[in-house]
Amino acid sequence: MLALRQDLLFALRQIFKNPTYAVVAVLSLAFGIGATTSVFSVIHAVLINPYPYQNADRMVHVERTSKERTGTSLIQVNRTEWRELLQASSIEDAFGVLYFSQTLTTSDLPVSVNATYNTPNLFTFMGVPALLGREFTAADAPNDVPQPVAVLSYLFWQRQFGGRKDILGKTIQLNQKSYTVIGVVPRRFTWTDSDIYLPGVPSADPAEHWLAFIRLKPGVSYAQAGAELQTMVGRWTSSDNFYYPKDTRVRVVSLNQEVLGQFQGTLILLFSAVALLLLIGCANVSILLLARGTARQHEFAVRASIGATRGRIVRQLLTESMLLSVIGAGLGIALAYGGVSLISAWLPPRSFPHEAAIGVNLPVLLFTAITSVLTGVLFGIAPALQLSRPQIGQMMAQSGSNRLDGSSGSGRTRSALILSQVVLTMLLLTCAGAAIRAFLALYHSPLGYDPDHAMAVNINLPKEENPTWQGRANEMEFVRQAVERTPGVVSASVSTTYLPPFPAFDAPIEVLGDPAEQQRMASLELVSPQELQVLRLRLISGRMFTDAETARAAHVAVVNQAMVRQYFGGQNPIGKSVRSAALKLNIPRLLLTNNPDGYLEIVGVVGDAINEGVDRPTIPAVILPYTFVLPPNLFLVVRTSTNTDNAYEAIRQQMRTVNSQLVVHDVHDLSWFLWTQAWGKERFIASLFVGFALLALALAATGLYSVVSYTVAQRTREFGIRMAMGAQRGDVMHLAFRTTALMVFIGAAVGISLSLALNRVMVLWASGSSRDPWMLLGAFLVLLVVAIIACTLPTLRAASIDPARALRQE
Repeated sequence: MLALRQDLLFALRQIFKNPTYAVVAVLSLAFGIGATTSVFSVIHAVLINPYPYQNADRMVHVERTSKERTGTSLIQVNRTEWRELLQASSIEDAFGVLYFSQTLTTSDLPVSVNATYNTPNLFTFMGVPALLGREFTAADAPNDVPQPVAVLSYLFWQRQFGGRKDILGKTIQLNQKSYTVIGVVPRRFTWTDSDIYLPGVPSADPAEHWLAFIRLKPGVSYAQAGAELQTMVGRWTSSDNFYYPKDTRVRVVSLNQEVLGQFQGTLILLFSAVALLLLIGCANVSILLLARGTARQHEFAVRASIGATRGRIVRQLLTESMLLSVIGAGLGIALAYGGVSLISAWLPPRSFPHEAAIGVNLPVLLFTAITSVLTGVLFGIAPALQLSRPQIGQMMAQSGSNRLDGSSGSGRTRSALILSQVVLTMLLLTCAGAAIRAFLALYHSPLGYDPDHAMAVNINLPKEENPTWQGRANEMEFVRQAVERTPGVVSASVSTTYLPPFPAFDAPIEVLGDPAEQQRMASLELVSPQELQVLRLRLISGRMFTDAETARAAHVAVVNQAMVRQYFGGQNPIGKSVRSAALKLNIPRLLLTNNPDGYLEIVGVVGDAINEGVDRPTIPAVILPYTFVLPPNLFLVVRTSTNTDNAYEAIRQQMRTVNSQLVVHDVHDLSWFLWTQAWGKERFIASLFVGFALLALALAATGLYSVVSYTVAQRTREFGIRMAMGAQRGDVMHLAFRTTALMVFIGAAVGISLSLALNRVMVLWASGSSRDPWMLLGAFLVLLVVAIIACTLPTLRAASIDPARALRQE
């Protein structure tokens, strides 16, 4: 302990003796450790410990796909299918969820809430005890009759009721029906992002479908469960062919695989990038330690001559490096708190489990402690071993500037370190360039509509006031016109199934006159005629259907150019007819009210607007009056002449004047929606890679500056002699920079080669290609400019050496 105390005190004296070197070393480590800790915090929260639920590793999602549907969706079952599902031999337990929009009518003003009906075993399935009160169980639905009880989410409890503990036993009203609050769940219980959890059971209505979530029995593989469920779904296709077409395939996936998808790989890629940044920081400190240690060779020779063993010198040097690492880790943790907040704010909203608790916690701090120890050994071991073998006789015989001469081994180590820095920096620069290119390509891709000054608004309509189809249609048009009259609103359109860039409702269609009436797929977009004006869609030919046609659900439709190209061979489709069997069925989450039996006459063609996400081509679309399928609530797309926030407040006031029971909620500015969600993943990746690349550039520049400065100091006498013999300033600058420039070019070449080799990883996990020659050239030029700037000052110092003073140095 005494020896350790002596080593620590001596290390502290060395730090205070050379504060500039210590500050640069600590900052190099702090940025590397801070960035690594920040990203690991996200990794730990999102990938390692995302869910607070019991046996979450055996909880799975069941995805279903078919040729008639684009993309994937979760399995949904009616009561008969639900009972069969519970008998599956691979399933230990299951619960069901039914979404239904509700309005909280307890308060002075009605409030829209996200309430869900859940089978009574929800909370016993999850195994998470209530934060307050109790959770409902099977006893709250005796004989399949749910009792009027409610469990609140933590956030809703805080937002709506201020976290009052006397909420238990209070009565709330949802759509004028009373429920007794019996409990509040913990903060991390956010399943389905519900505000209120209500007990419910599947009804006998075969059209009512509940989302099913299951937990596998121990030892059951995903493949085994998938095979059993596939057989089960095969039996359902005959009686439930809308939800389960004949070619339906099911796949069992983990919770994270469903939520994150390839974003898991993206996070791993970002963690790899930040690990490279930490390695660059370690290399930087190693260079500083070597430069500093070479100047201390005489000290080490003296210590060795009076009996210090090589192990004793190594221990002293490692103590100094560990002390720097601990100080850097402490500062890095402080930086990590800000970094975690920044990364959390940048994360795309729907890209990670909402149950994840992202923050600097005990496991993260343990990771940081281990990282600091490893980095201390990593950057300290090479200089310690290199400097612990002083040539005692030679060093004692040397004096003056000759004492600065390092061994060839030390020079090779420095060259290897600076080369590795350049390689890793170049790799990060090319990754950042690829990510930026991917984001810019997405950002500049044509949308086909104008999102500026446009927003989506959801309005809850009073229930049961107009039970007839005509009454409901009249009510919706009355509210739409009231919104359109609001100050600051230019126009408003009902948009039942279409809000770009998200997919609409994809359904099979038939084109009249096709051989054997061949079935095709198209996006059914139910809107009002004002959609063209609100989204500024281009009318290519023909006309849009009218208000009068919408009021009577006339059999007319407009198609997009993608449909003209794919299904009409580019010929004029106006006057031809299409139909879809989906309009005779209960479209999910919509209330079917009008069942046309005939074809829809095509009256116009509009330009393509994205309807399958920003990263996919536009698919064929049939645009028809929204009155074919009346939703339970009104979804509007609104164009404003002012700020959308101001327009939202004006619309709220207007709706309160029209009917106090109208609730305006779920408002989204379409431009902001694109920025944060549609482009969110690419923006997030590009932002972090750019940040890491800039830090890497700063660290590499520091390393280059340190190496060239050390080289100039080491060769001061040599440069003086050369200048005394007639060498020009340019010759001396060339000598000082030549070796470093060679390492920069070699390192850049190796970094580019590595980025090309990792191109598939970048394409898969970062949506960007690193094989663009212009991007590679740009990354190299950035590195070259930074390297030149970093080396300019010390090389100028070499060129300004006074030969007389250099020759007098001893």
